[in-house]
Amino acid sequence: MIDDGHHRMLPGPFARPTPARQDQCHARLAGMALAFFGGGFLVLPWWTLAIVPLLLGLAVLLANERPPLPFPQRQDRWVMAVLLCYGLSWVIAGPWHGEGLRGLKDAWPVWLAVPILVALSRLRVSSAWLWGGFAAGSLATGGWAAWQGLVKGTSRANGHEPLHAILFGNLGLLAGLICLAGLGWALGRDRRLVWGLLLAAGGFSGLMVSALSGSRGGWVGLPLALWVLYRGYGPRLAARWQLAGVALLGVLLAALYVAPQTGVERRVDNAVDSLEQYLDGDQEMTSVSARLEMWKGAGHLIAERPLAGWGGRGYRQAMRDRGAAGLQDPALGRFWHAHNDLLDAWAKRGLPGLATLLALYLVPLWLFTRGLRGGSRERRALAMAGVLLPVAFLSFGLTYSFLAYPAGGLVYGLLLAILWGLYRQAPVA
Repeated sequence: MIDDGHHRMLPGPFARPTPARQDQCHARLAGMALAFFGGGFLVLPWWTLAIVPLLLGLAVLLANERPPLPFPQRQDRWVMAVLLCYGLSWVIAGPWHGEGLRGLKDAWPVWLAVPILVALSRLRVSSAWLWGGFAAGSLATGGWAAWQGLVKGTSRANGHEPLHAILFGNLGLLAGLICLAGLGWALGRDRRLVWGLLLAAGGFSGLMVSALSGSRGGWVGLPLALWVLYRGYGPRLAARWQLAGVALLGVLLAALYVAPQTGVERRVDNAVDSLEQYLDGDQEMTSVSARLEMWKGAGHLIAERPLAGWGGRGYRQAMRDRGAAGLQDPALGRFWHAHNDLLDAWAKRGLPGLATLLALYLVPLWLFTRGLRGGSRERRALAMAGVLLPVAFLSFGLTYSFLAYPAGGLVYGLLLAILWGLYRQAPVA
């Protein structure tokens, strides 16, 4: 063979990757991490989400580019501060109440979001990976819920342990709302019809998951979430499109309500009947009356120890003591949380627990709401999703203690970090 100096060695398995191949590899790896989160947080065991920061960390090691923006900026510090302080409230409460480092199991899922913030500050990742992952995940979750409810005959669709019908249904609704938030981004894409239909189908699938799970707490917060979507996107649409969207959504919600397979009408009627019985003084214990009595009991415990709280074990023992003293139904002593995130945090971790939880809700609301006023379609869509996250969790937490579960904290923390990481580098115009 004559060596003319122009031939090139074919890349073998041990050839050193070029910078271009490295950039392509790390971008895809980071995108796959976001898609894995959106697609798997309900159809896979919750602990598998720990793979997300690992994949993003590996992408950072492979990256060969300068960070898009300086990090941390003032707003980044706010996000990290609320995550760290919220987890710290769990850790400090343990030794204070004689429970050792028990709070670490609730702190680490939220703290895991901080490495994601750092990783995304050094990566350029297309938000298409996130929207595509959520659409696929919502559709997969909807299919799973439909199989359980319509084929298998399960009374209420549920997911992997420790998820159950309430967590599964409300998180499924959250996935659908995130898909609806992405519709504004889809309208600016080249294949807007494909992306729009995919995300709209994901949004409907999330509504169906909520209906088949029978999780009434999500239905309480749904009007507020839909109002947020309307306030974000409605004013930018022509009047005829606003009316068409409202009409279509109304038809879909009505269909889910009246369809006997979903059980929505039955669950709503049961809730109304239970509330009427409780107000009439009926002593029969129902899911509604039990919640009202737990809230009342938690309120009494907060009044006794408003600053330091009772701790996890102390709360449960105090509720049992109230039952033994005839102050409430003894059966309520078997519940380990107050079925309300704000009351649960205050009763167990005192005023620091309540303050850090409120900050976990309000700081993202404050930061993302400003992004709804203008900017690119991508930026507004991410801001909309960022607003819906605390709004949804705050609504869900009115009737159930979502963040009392490590799985709830993991989903909230990781999604907050991902949305903020993408939002901070999204084009302003």
